[in-house]
Amino acid sequence: MEIRTITYKPSPTFEAIHRERPMIAAVRGPVGSGKSVGCVMFMLDVSINQAPNSDGVRKTRWVCIRNTYGELKATVIKTFQDWIPEEVCPIKFDAPIVGMMRIPHPDGRTTIEAEFFFLSMDRPKDIRKMLSLEMTGVWINEAQFLDLNIVNEAASRAVQARYPSGKDGGPTWCGLIMDTNSPDEDHWWHTFEFGQDDDGNSLKPIGWSFYEQPGALVEVSPGAPISPDLQALIDAGYFRDYLGRRFVANPKAENVKNNKKGYDAWFDQLGGKTLNWVRSRICNRFATVATGKPVFIDHFNRDLHVAKDKLGPIKSLPIVIGMDFGLTPAAIIGQITAFGQLRILDEVVATGMGVERFIDEQLSPLLTSRYANMEFTIWGDPAGVGRSQADETTCFEVLSNKGMPAEPAHTNNLLARLEGVRWWMSRLVGKGQPALLISPHCKVIIKAYETGYQYKQLNVAGATKYTEQPDKNQYSHPADASQYLCLGAMPERDRKQTITSNATRAAQRAADSVTGY
Repeated sequence: MEIRTITYKPSPTFEAIHRERPMIAAVRGPVGSGKSVGCVMFMLDVSINQAPNSDGVRKTRWVCIRNTYGELKATVIKTFQDWIPEEVCPIKFDAPIVGMMRIPHPDGRTTIEAEFFFLSMDRPKDIRKMLSLEMTGVWINEAQFLDLNIVNEAASRAVQARYPSGKDGGPTWCGLIMDTNSPDEDHWWHTFEFGQDDDGNSLKPIGWSFYEQPGALVEVSPGAPISPDLQALIDAGYFRDYLGRRFVANPKAENVKNNKKGYDAWFDQLGGKTLNWVRSRICNRFATVATGKPVFIDHFNRDLHVAKDKLGPIKSLPIVIGMDFGLTPAAIIGQITAFGQLRILDEVVATGMGVERFIDEQLSPLLTSRYANMEFTIWGDPAGVGRSQADETTCFEVLSNKGMPAEPAHTNNLLARLEGVRWWMSRLVGKGQPALLISPHCKVIIKAYETGYQYKQLNVAGATKYTEQPDKNQYSHPADASQYLCLGAMPERDRKQTITSNATRAAQRAADSVTGY
């Protein structure tokens, strides 16, 4: 059989991976950076360099994983066949999909025999698909879409050195390689790559090596200093201004020469995308890419509303707290400064516990340790005046019994509550400072404001439409608590005006729904 020559020049990132051969390689990079191709060629490289058995056969077995069957065929197998074509590795599209490559080794004396299983795994129960497989290695494509349980199971099986068997000499290398675009900061990938425990120890799993490719473009904020390399590219026209930001070609970007359009391959993707999409997919920065429409998309700005350093309480000023009840209680703790800035200092978010346990185990200990001897006001979900079916007490009575008197929020009108948050987000106070400033460790409410608290997209053909009310998810409860806080913290005149005007809007919306307009 005539073998086609494959010319492959690895990028600097994959040069390091080929050289270092880590047990588990985790590659994070922008779209179009050659991640998938690099992973395919890494598997081929390992297969070529596997030590032969006594019969002169170099055996390897691989499991290639993607989250859905459609993506498996459209991306993983397509990229695989672009570089290891059908005549080299015929693929049978049975269940499971399997490719078998049996070709002469370049040494002219031995044979390469590599088997490739292509599996889709989008649910933890799909782990069973690989439980009976003995393998040399695993490739996980777009790992950000896979459940951590699947990744851990794949890694556990990949490092066991089960194929080839001992009688064939065992594997020369065994392990896992995976690639991803940058997910959000709450993702397990970010935790493993950068996370630390309370003592400052790295949370990186033993045997894992992380590789970060340069972003294809660099985001330049207004007024930010610019390096000479970037300035030279700007002077040469290699930039685009988009959504108030400047995106400049990154001189360190990988795979530029292999893109027929060069940097335009990334510039041309900007249109219609959110800033977070561009940051994640093109700039290779951790960012949350929303699947719906963020409620505060036109008002919240992380660069403006999130403090650079952790905020602490001013002991001479009272504390203000917004609370949401139910079995997913949340409390947002803030303080209004002398010049009128609302600072969010802490968040307490829980799941699967009632308000009494929430207070005893989470809220009260925080208030005692960080806000001792400080006065505070609590505004809670007005629905909390309803009595529990279990013991006839209300949430507000529970708070009062705990020495934490609270009062219902001024309204439960959703439009007024949302406008209360926007009121703070849209103002400057003092010497040009944001009226709302959030401590950077309050990650849940930051993500809620940025993307997590969103209107769910409706499945409507030919149009992009969203629900009229925000989706109920893990971010809606702290978002609701923040609404009670923001509305309560407003100056009384502005609050009354907000409540009155939005009550009218709500009534008009209800009337329109009845009349059909």
